[in-house]
Amino acid sequence: MVRYSDDFRREVIAAARQSHEPRSHVARKFGISPATLNNWLSEFYAENPEELEADNARLREEHARLREEQEKLRKQLPWLR
Repeated sequence: MVRYSDDFRREVIAAARQSHEPRSHVARKFGISPATLNNWLSEFYAENPEELEADNARLREEHARLREEQEKLRKQLPWLR
């Protein structure tokens, strides 16, 4: 079993939290399995529940922004209604 340094784990977790890519892509970039990344993120969020809420809040804001943008585009392109 490979043992990764704490610094490497922190780097991967930070990249996964900031990326808009699927976790599997982030894991591949760092040469780890998606299951390993999911485990690390689960541990991180269990130890830092406030960070989970912060990430969820950012995702909700991004979702709302994208919904607004989608609605604007629908108004500009009537055949999308």
